[in-house]
Amino acid sequence: MLTDDFFLLDDSKGSHTRRNRLAHLPDADPRYALVEKRFKKGWKHPDKLLPPIHAIFKILLTRESLGTYQLYRARVAAMPWVKNNKYRGNEKLLFHGTNRCCLLAEDSGRTRLCELPECHLCRIVGNSFDIGKSVALLIREGHRSEAQISQIWNGNILDVMLINTEADDYVANNAKKSNYRVMLASRVVVGRASKQRLNATDLNEPPAGYHSVIGKPGQHLNYPETVVYSNDAIRPAFLIVYGFPSDKASTSIRSVISTLFKTPLAS
Repeated sequence: MLTDDFFLLDDSKGSHTRRNRLAHLPDADPRYALVEKRFKKGWKHPDKLLPPIHAIFKILLTRESLGTYQLYRARVAAMPWVKNNKYRGNEKLLFHGTNRCCLLAEDSGRTRLCELPECHLCRIVGNSFDIGKSVALLIREGHRSEAQISQIWNGNILDVMLINTEADDYVANNAKKSNYRVMLASRVVVGRASKQRLNATDLNEPPAGYHSVIGKPGQHLNYPETVVYSNDAIRPAFLIVYGFPSDKASTSIRSVISTLFKTPLAS
């Protein structure tokens, strides 16, 4: 998957400051190409134009945060039914959309995390995910409201998406001056997944011998959904800045419609 030292914060710069948790990736970096490819491949919504990517930042972790993730991944990877997987612990790169109450990553110079408790983006970048503060850590191909999620998956779980058009549904810019949208790409240890076809409201943890649960499309689900139950099963890895600037979005959509129907649109 990805080398761990790439994400390790330089302790000499102050591991717990809000200034140095993001590092801008140049376009030529191979990891930029990897994330961009995953982003484009995962944009599947027929009614949403594929937006351009304006920037990608890598998220730097403290030694403690990276260490606990590595230990969890190593334990999962040592299991007989997981150790032969191509990626350690069946690790995957998945998307997560959340709210942003500041202008973090709006341009390459805005890399300082804000202190607003309601800014979920900055809290995740600074402290990773917290099951106790989340309805679900749900890695899914589908789209449901948080209320619908809680009816299907009971207990403490977290929220990330395999298809980024669905993650985009959860992206919210609460800062009035923001022009772009931002989305997290996170590293997730899926491990051995138990596959379920019916509602799993009785599950507070994965079944014995499993590390996650995958809901298969069927009676209760329209799309595959994968659930993990541990904080240490996930770490934010990249922050993707994308979208049409607010003053250009409607113009772009109108242009596409006009081209399709070859009809000028009234202003």
